[in-house]
Order: sequence, then C-alpha cells, then structure tokens
Amino acid sequence: MSDTFPCAIDARVQYLIVDLILGSEMKKTTKILIGVLLVLSVSWFLSSKVGQRTFVNITSVHETKTIGQERAIKGIYLNSRSISVENTVQIIRKITEHGFNAVVINVKNVAGEITYASKVPLAKQLGAVTGRLDITTIVEKFHESGIYVIARLTCFRDPVLAAFCCSGGNWANPDDSTAKQYNINIAKEVSTLGFDELQLDYIRYSDGPGKIGGNYSHRSKVIAGFIEQLRSQISPHVKLSADVYGRTLWDWNSKDIDPIGQNLRYIQDHVDYLSPMIYPSHYRDPSLVYDPYKLVDLALKAGSSRLDVGVRPFIQGFDRSLPSNMSLVEYIQEELQALEDNDQRGFLVWNPRSNYDSLWEAIETY
Repeated sequence: MSDTFPCAIDARVQYLIVDLILGSEMKKTTKILIGVLLVLSVSWFLSSKVGQRTFVNITSVHETKTIGQERAIKGIYLNSRSISVENTVQIIRKITEHGFNAVVINVKNVAGEITYASKVPLAKQLGAVTGRLDITTIVEKFHESGIYVIARLTCFRDPVLAAFCCSGGNWANPDDSTAKQYNINIAKEVSTLGFDELQLDYIRYSDGPGKIGGNYSHRSKVIAGFIEQLRSQISPHVKLSADVYGRTLWDWNSKDIDPIGQNLRYIQDHVDYLSPMIYPSHYRDPSLVYDPYKLVDLALKAGSSRLDVGVRPFIQGFDRSLPSNMSLVEYIQEELQALEDNDQRGFLVWNPRSNYDSLWEAIETY
C-alpha cells in the first residue's frame, strides 16, 4: 500500500468496501462478523504507518526530492537536558494543546557534545559523544503523535573540535578541511536516524575580529560551499535548513561585507528553509530592541523581498532586554502578532533553558 494512503477511512466507505467484498448472498450475521474483522485489519495496518517519517510531513519520496503536502511548522527548541524518553508524552501534550506540531532537538551543541550514541570515529576519539539521548526511541515517540522532528547540529562553534584542529578557543575554522569533514560526517549519520529535517547552526565564522564593512566574499563562498557539500552527502529523504543571524535578512547582506560569512544569496540555493534568528534583544537600536512587533515586522518584510526560499524564523522566547512595561508573555504576543500580520504561518521559538511557560500563557491569552 502506498505511503500516500490516508490514515483514516470514513466508516461508511469501510462498510461499503466490506459489502462489495462479501456480496449480498452471505448470511447477515456472518457478513457482520467478517466485516468487523476486515475493518479492524485495515485500521491496524493504517495505524502501523504512523510511526514512519512519511506520516509526519513527507508522503512519498522521488529520487532526491520529497513530494507531499507541506504543513506550517510551529515548533520549540529542546536542549538535550530538557528531554528524555520518559517525558516525551508531557512535551507532546503541551505542544499539541497549543497548536504546535514540531520540536528542534540538539544532536550537537555549542560545547561540542554529541548528545546521542554517535559512531563517527573522530567524535569517539575526541570524547565528544555523551550518548545522553536515546534518539531512535525519542524520534519514534514524537512521530507516533504526528510531530515533525528537527535535528539541530551546531557546526563551527565547537571547542572540542577547535582544540583538535584549529588552535583552540571556542571556534573551529570553517576553512579547515578536518573541521568541515567532521561536521559532514555527523550530518550524514544524523540524517539516517529518522529525523524529518536537519538544521545547521553556527554555520559561520566568529564575530571577531572582523567588522562589518570589509570584503568577506571568500568567507561567504566557504560557508555556502560547505552547506552545498554537506547536502550532497546526507540522506535525500531529509529536509535541510540553516539558522542564520537575523541581520542577514536585510539587503546589505548581499554585498559580502559581513565577517560571519552568511550571505543568504548563496546559502538559499542549498537549503529547503532558512531560520533567521530575529531576536529583538540582539540589536543595538533601542527602537528595535524594545519594540518586538516592529523588529519582527521589519525583518520579515526585508527577507520576503529578497529571498526565494522558505523562511521559518526563530522568535525570542526568553527574557533578555525586555521593555520595563512589558512582561515576557506580552513580549511574545507582540512577536506573534507581527508573524500573523505578515502571514508567517511557520515559526520556531527559542528559549535556551527550554522553558516555555510564558509561551503557553501567551498563546492561551492571545
């Protein structure tokens, strides 16, 4: 049976099928008993498809492209200490109650930790593998409830890797072939673990010592080339997205004058989605920092005018630089209003502690 077969059949249609199969000559009691068995068999078979990735977002696979009905993804970020096999039920209940349908799970974080039982040789050699998460079981549990599951892989901010190949510090050099291949090998492995999407973060150079205004075309091409190479080696069944600085949405980003090397004009050709982190608290202009609606509104308008790829932004779900007259609940509501006014159906919410009490309250009172 095709993966595109619906996961539920109208009861009237079920019994019509049964009646056609059994014919009209069979005794009524016998027909009813056999009919019930057939309906239960069909229902059991269909329910067994729920745990597959295809149920969540991808209805069928053709060559290297996914074909199916896309949903507007609304998700929250979960750090590796906030989730376990035991608490997935509570997480699923909370997000579905509030109209959300996705989670972002750390598979490699900014400390260089790999949170599942990776078999990548260099990862094991570096002592980076924690095995903290039973990823297979966790992903299966989310999929059973129709939750879209995104793996977040931090790339070049990795002190463990930097100590091995790039003279130490918090950052591995994106120019370094070992650093690039290490992340590609992890991405290849992660793409086989059942995730619906692989999300790359810290795919950039560090902020220092460069300043905006120089010529950083080399850096922009290195980052885009890395993403292109990575995409060619991961499973074609998995979507690829990239977290990028919110400032990259503005038109000046296309001029290669940003030292981080994230030129969206190059990057968008190699990903399915971009997730700009449009956090008002990360700006300097007070009129943006303390006006979450204005910042989100301007950012989305700027991005929509210059990008040809799907944009699924991260919004701020943490209490940094809040206006003195605004609670975090009200702050999030301002962001949600800006998303709605820009017809932005898909989005993700970031809280580094994975505490979303204020988000849920914001939605309940919105």
